[in-house]
Amino acid sequence: MNPAGAQSEPSDGASASRSPLSGRPGAAVRLGSLPGNSEQDLRLIQDRIALFAVSAFFITAMFLVAMTGLDLGLDDGQGFQSPEGRVCHVLATLAAFVTWRVAQRRRLISPGSLGWLDAAGTVGVCVAFSAMGHFLKQPFGFYTALLAILHVNVGRASLVPSVATRTLGICAASFAGLVVSRALTELPAGLEHPGALRLRWVLEGALWSAAGSGVATLASHVIYGLHERALEARKLGQYELEQKIGQGGMGEIYRARHAMLRRPTAVKLVSGTGSEERLRRFEKEVQLTARLTHPNTISIYDYGRTPDGTFYYAMELLDGLSVEQLVERHGPQPASRVIHLLEQACGALAEAHGISLIHRDIKPGNLYLCRRGGVPDVVKVLDFGLVRELKSDGDIKGSNVDTVVGTPLYLSPEAILTPDRVDARADLYGLGGVAYFLLTGSAPFSGRGLVEICSHHLHTQPEPPSRRRPVPPDLDALVLRCLAKDPGERPQTAAELAEALRNCDAGGSWSTADAERWWAEVGKEHVAEPVTDVSGEQPCLTVCAVDLKRRFAERLRSARA
Repeated sequence: MNPAGAQSEPSDGASASRSPLSGRPGAAVRLGSLPGNSEQDLRLIQDRIALFAVSAFFITAMFLVAMTGLDLGLDDGQGFQSPEGRVCHVLATLAAFVTWRVAQRRRLISPGSLGWLDAAGTVGVCVAFSAMGHFLKQPFGFYTALLAILHVNVGRASLVPSVATRTLGICAASFAGLVVSRALTELPAGLEHPGALRLRWVLEGALWSAAGSGVATLASHVIYGLHERALEARKLGQYELEQKIGQGGMGEIYRARHAMLRRPTAVKLVSGTGSEERLRRFEKEVQLTARLTHPNTISIYDYGRTPDGTFYYAMELLDGLSVEQLVERHGPQPASRVIHLLEQACGALAEAHGISLIHRDIKPGNLYLCRRGGVPDVVKVLDFGLVRELKSDGDIKGSNVDTVVGTPLYLSPEAILTPDRVDARADLYGLGGVAYFLLTGSAPFSGRGLVEICSHHLHTQPEPPSRRRPVPPDLDALVLRCLAKDPGERPQTAAELAEALRNCDAGGSWSTADAERWWAEVGKEHVAEPVTDVSGEQPCLTVCAVDLKRRFAERLRSARA
């Protein structure tokens, strides 16, 4: 089941997209890059050219050293290794070395230059080998050059993804020198029919060249086909997966690209979807999340299923770091900035709560800090994968209302005791835990395991943040209100909490200039970390999901036994 806006098959526009290596819409790429030609595809081609060139260099250098050493005891007049042949061997080694050094650079080479490097490097090495064979004693020289050129072209076809027609062209240019060499090789003296022998030599060279080109072209065709199949496996409808950028509590996240819009996107593959019932639930949850339009909520673009039934959804790609990463790398934050960040999160939750949606997993890893539209310090609320819809009477709609879901360090008491009665105030408890973490650098409670942490949430009063680090009294008291055991003692709505934050003495004192200064001095190092919807939970304390119905049934069966 796909929504109206979700497309499962690439449209004609996707298949006719312009290839940066071919220059023509819908044409096969000249170099043989994987269709789509993303930076990752081009990086693969460049790395493979470097691998091919370094292999050719070391093999060629090995033979150069070995043959030169053996030749020291031989008479050059025999022609096994003439000075001209040795020079050509050195030139072949240098051609492979230069190709390797150029291709191994970290900077991505342009598609056109990459194509020329591939062709020039391969043909250059082979022409040098043809010249080397020409100056060696015959027929030893011919067969030595033939084996060398064949190994170079088959090696390239095996390592560098390339369409068959391009490989055939490079092979033809590579073996041409061998045929020319046979045509120019000096004939033995005293022959009755020198023309016939010359024709036989040329024909022999052409046949061996055709056979070698055929083998290399066939290898290239098969290997390129395997790369195309791998690429198809990376496509999800109109989205092409480029690089894995993180892993959340319910699946993996990939940087992706829309086939027609070319818009950077993050795609999350939801793991363990399994049954049709679970798939329907995930689809419903994404539909609910897609209704949220607040600027501090991550935008959902699309969703669907893969052919094997894996559920996925596409969302905006963010550039920055999570609140958890912010504190881990830069320590506790000033009160003014904490208020600024929490107010934005309150805005996103207020919209969700206003249409009867609760998040249920508010934690530092699900609040993301980034620059959007030139505005610094923008908070995005992530991972609404645990969202639930409330009926007008407050009951939760969903298939797992009797399951404790959330991150233990920020789990509200009622989510532990009565998960079927959780309401929006559970999100405010989690937001209080996030505030505590931002101000002090640690969660409100810690313990040696899940049971101990949950026990603290149920029975232990949190230590005031001000006892760990200097915190203004009004903000200190507000954080403790959010962490109250009784939901009735907390702020009752996200809007009420936002208003209380604004009324704090430090409220409104974190200016745009302060944010710009932080991003210019410190935050710029995180701009190149495109990670979205990633949960950074602490080890062994990730997401707990306890099926209470199943546990009760097991205990009942044990008691009866």
